[in-house]
Amino acid sequence: MVRPRYRQQVTPDDVGSRVSVRRWVEDADRGPVPSDVVGRLVAWDGGTLRIRRRDDTLVEVAANEVLASRVIPEHPRLDPERDD
Repeated sequence: MVRPRYRQQVTPDDVGSRVSVRRWVEDADRGPVPSDVVGRLVAWDGGTLRIRRRDDTLVEVAANEVLASRVIPEHPRLDPERDD
């Protein structure tokens, strides 16, 4: 069986950056499954990452639940006056 190699690239120094974090979440039918959180890392303290999603919800992720993480590029802004 081939297993993915997960990399931890986000650190407390990345607060303010846009990040993608993969973590374990509990599914009632399947047990623990990986799930991604994408957003702005607004804080990392006490072993907890706080990530603000684009819809303005705040997600708290325990650092010991993180499978993989990385800093990602800023989300492209759509120009409402542009007509393509």
